[in-house]
Amino acid sequence: MKKFLSILLVLLMVAIPLASCSDNPDGNKDTGNAGNQTQGTGAEVEDKLEIPEGVKFEEYEFVILTPEVVTYNYTMTDFDEPSDDPYENALYERNVAVEELLGITITEVAAGISGGVYDLFKTSVDANTYDYDICFNSMTSSCTATGAGLCYELDMFEYIDLDKSWWNADCSEQLALGNMHYMAAGDIALSDKECIWAMYFIKDLVTQNNLENPYELVKNNQWTWDKMHEMASKVAYDDNGNGSLDSSDTWGLCTHGENFPAMWESAGLKLVTLDKDGVPEVTWNSEEFVNVFEEIVDVMGDTECVSWKNTDAVSDAIGFITTALKDGRTLFGTEVIAFVRDYRGNDYDFGILPFPKYSTDIEEYQSYIAVNSCVMTIASSCDDTYRTGIIAETLAAKGAEILIPTYYDGQLSSKFARDEESGEMLDIIFEHRCYDLGVFFNWGSAYSGLCSTDVNPSTLYASVSKKLNKEIEKAFEKLNLN
Repeated sequence: MKKFLSILLVLLMVAIPLASCSDNPDGNKDTGNAGNQTQGTGAEVEDKLEIPEGVKFEEYEFVILTPEVVTYNYTMTDFDEPSDDPYENALYERNVAVEELLGITITEVAAGISGGVYDLFKTSVDANTYDYDICFNSMTSSCTATGAGLCYELDMFEYIDLDKSWWNADCSEQLALGNMHYMAAGDIALSDKECIWAMYFIKDLVTQNNLENPYELVKNNQWTWDKMHEMASKVAYDDNGNGSLDSSDTWGLCTHGENFPAMWESAGLKLVTLDKDGVPEVTWNSEEFVNVFEEIVDVMGDTECVSWKNTDAVSDAIGFITTALKDGRTLFGTEVIAFVRDYRGNDYDFGILPFPKYSTDIEEYQSYIAVNSCVMTIASSCDDTYRTGIIAETLAAKGAEILIPTYYDGQLSSKFARDEESGEMLDIIFEHRCYDLGVFFNWGSAYSGLCSTDVNPSTLYASVSKKLNKEIEKAFEKLNLN
């Protein structure tokens, strides 16, 4: 169906320029219009797609390996026919444009996020069969694949230009191991936008409790941990009068374990940072981190207004957050941007905020990238970097042109958000994104250990430092970066 309708659709899409047909793979670069949106926000840019003019890969089937769609992550990369769903239709239109431009067909293979996708990817690399041209998977599994030496250096692909606006610059800069890029995110897919940490709030509870306007706090640089905690404390209430807060009561903040890294990253800290040579350095063993972590514990350990481990299973905690927000029983709830679709039918009016700053001294609001955010990797068994690079770059450029305006302007900031201010907040949320290799690799199980109010960072570091540094060295050996 997709190919049957593609010619008509492309003729109608006059905003998408097509290069002339040529069999010369070394022809001049096409500097025609290819994308007019900045990465993730829909703002206009002037970048041009630069690929060989008229290049065609006749009837080549370009296979994308990707996770199955889940509530917290819209991971679809292909759709076979026009759809009433705006996301699906935008994907269809983007892929048709790329298919017609490059003379290919695009197909998607989906498996369970993290483990399911990782197993297929690794099996293909081990067998040297190159079954998938590009792969999208969670940050954790993509880092595992990178650390195992399964991924190709994207810098070796002549026509992948990570400096272009359709690639996520924060991702490229902060994940560049040895100053080489093995993982990338951008307008080629939606997942890196879907899995940005945000704070939702119930407007009725703000009004009923005579609280300050959260939007104004953000705009006036007053939206901090202390302010959030203060407001949350004023709202929490033991509705059923049993002496403790439970699922029947009103909470100040409902969250889960990923709020720990969201907090230390909003303070400008990471577990691991990269030095000028792209070498990972452990940075959570500092006095500054210890001091900040004490304040994290003050917030997360306040059982009189904060719920974050009401059950042992993270999925149950997420369910509690969404239920509390839908029922208007929590002032604040933290989760990824993807949940904005889930809340659109709320009886209680809600708004969206960036995660609060540690203090007003922090220059910008920093947005945590969740572990299930997906990035693109390419198998180390790739047998044609020329073809793969051109197709991947074109998918990203056309994503900026076709997919992102639908996602950001047409849906996220207008249809799903309840007010104009939430759209402004989304601009802030998307502006500065934090990627922490220490979280994603979980070297020495430090990230797992630090998602607790019962841990002392200094004591933990003393117990895991040897294992942690050994695991970092091993990853570098696999990547031949030592």
